[in-house]
Amino acid sequence: SLLASLYQALKPQPRQNNYIFVAFAKEETGLEGSGKFVKSLDKSQRRAIRAFVNIECLGTTPLKIWIKRSTRELVRRMTRLAATLKTPISGMDVDAVGDDDSHSFQDAKIPVISLHSLDNDTLQLIHSKRDRLEAIQFEQYFASYRLIAFFLAYLDAP
Repeated sequence: SLLASLYQALKPQPRQNNYIFVAFAKEETGLEGSGKFVKSLDKSQRRAIRAFVNIECLGTTPLKIWIKRSTRELVRRMTRLAATLKTPISGMDVDAVGDDDSHSFQDAKIPVISLHSLDNDTLQLIHSKRDRLEAIQFEQYFASYRLIAFFLAYLDAP
């Protein structure tokens, strides 16, 4: 539902760039969906992508950035925007959890930022019996949505 909400938030304003909203399948079995998508792009299409924004596991804590998986300039822009909006954000690398779709884009030399809301306490939720809608704190989910929507608009600015 977040992708549709982000689309609706960005839709009213004319944009400099195109946005493609994609939900990839089979991440846990080797990044199959994102891998096939990236491989289907020719060189000029890859060069035209200014950023891949990966969104994972939102709403359990304030938004986090997987720093080691993200392009430094995108991290800098996101943290600057979060400070301007007075919205908490921090870095939390989650290498031990597994992989995410940003890896396919990163391997293709496309700038990426990987966003999530996992911390040491909520890591255990993933794929467990507690991985349910009730685990989401909707005020955290909304704050993440708001920051991501502003970030996407910010990336479009000249």
